[in-house]
Amino acid sequence: MSNILGFDIGGSSVKAILVEKKEIKKSLFEDLPENLDQLLDLAARLKNDLAAGEEIAGAGFALAGALDKEKENMLASPNIKFLNNQPLKKLFAQKLNCPVKIEHDARCFILAEKEAGCAKNLKNIFYLTLGTGIGGALMIDGKIIQGAHGSAGEAGHMIIDSILGLDWEKIASIQFIKKCLGIDFEEALKRAEENDAQVQEVFSRLGRNLGLGISGIINTFDPEAVIISGGLARAGEYFLAGMKENIEKYVLSPEAKKTDIIFSDLGRFGGALGAAMLI
Repeated sequence: MSNILGFDIGGSSVKAILVEKKEIKKSLFEDLPENLDQLLDLAARLKNDLAAGEEIAGAGFALAGALDKEKENMLASPNIKFLNNQPLKKLFAQKLNCPVKIEHDARCFILAEKEAGCAKNLKNIFYLTLGTGIGGALMIDGKIIQGAHGSAGEAGHMIIDSILGLDWEKIASIQFIKKCLGIDFEEALKRAEENDAQVQEVFSRLGRNLGLGISGIINTFDPEAVIISGGLARAGEYFLAGMKENIEKYVLSPEAKKTDIIFSDLGRFGGALGAAMLI
């Protein structure tokens, strides 16, 4: 069986894997380049490094942002602005010289979870990827929902404060950590692990902010579970209590208050694995 490449293009990093029979054979991780030309060059280099001359059946790309319904063009990527209005499927296919499919990153995660992760026995789930921003995807009755314009699930852009122009991801993602503490996420996590009370309180506040948005999701969609992944999920022990506090406070149905909150165990390459499954 031919090998398949999977790429996950996030707001701060690029993750790439070589997959055979739905199993990861090789993986690589790079910082996100500064522009589109550099990203295309990086994708080509990662392909060469991973494939090492082996036949490639195709490549799937998990992308942060709103795509068109045909899954050919990036319409808007708030955290990777150089992708805006770009024909990414065509550009990646030309650069890699192989068949390419592109999809929203959270939908790639949910695809991998359904096939190989914690959603195998679930039909109604909402998926959140927590990182530089917040990506979202939903599955109803076992079907991943695209929406009328192909942008269903963009929970990170729910408006929290119209006067300040705040959307959910500004107060519940790594952006919030940087704004409150002036340090990057890795440093914040390190200090939290060292029992820095100020940092732990910021994580707790972030958790309460997450709980607000998740409560709205549960009240609206009533899923069996909300699954959480992404780099920020590594700090789950520091924000989980605050998150559950506001879920308990703001979810309407007593039964829905019991909705499972599950942290993905697919690891940092889950989105890339789901992208490979597009092929």
